[in-house]
Amino acid sequence: MRGKPLTPEKVIEKLQEALGEAILSHGMKEYTVGIAKKRSYREIWMEIDRKAFRKAVEEIFRLDYPHLHFIMGEDSGGDTIKMIYGFALYHGLPWEQVSIVLKFNLPKSELVLPTITDLMPGAETNEREIREMLGIEFEGLKNKRHLFLPDDWPEGKYPWRRDEYGVEDMVKHTHKNVKEIRKGRGE
Repeated sequence: MRGKPLTPEKVIEKLQEALGEAILSHGMKEYTVGIAKKRSYREIWMEIDRKAFRKAVEEIFRLDYPHLHFIMGEDSGGDTIKMIYGFALYHGLPWEQVSIVLKFNLPKSELVLPTITDLMPGAETNEREIREMLGIEFEGLKNKRHLFLPDDWPEGKYPWRRDEYGVEDMVKHTHKNVKEIRKGRGE
């Protein structure tokens, strides 16, 4: 059985104790919902050093088994891809849930992260999607088959990357390109 949920301030304190200077910045937001019966929920945002990613996730697991909201990768066109992981502590406890969003930059020259599927098997789908769309390799990920792209998709082509060129080459590897569809319609 779980203990009493920690406040967001206490969660930040525990993570600061464990991660120290690997936390580059942090903040908390509180959202209020409802009209007659107002309630609020809290969200922690934390930018961390990428080398502390795995340790940060393990520390979150020490506090409570989290619910995985999402794993996202964002390529803004520079030399890094911003990784964003969203978790919820005390999921299922009404108005006690604390969301934690971890952010860090991953250099395009080192697109490798440790998998978290050994801690949370449900992360596999997100990691596979990020792998095939952005080219990030997850060390320890067992299933590396494509989720959305066809099996014969060209190696080294990542549709969500801003520095990706060769769209014409990518299009011919999708199910049907526009010319084939129009030709089939007699256009």
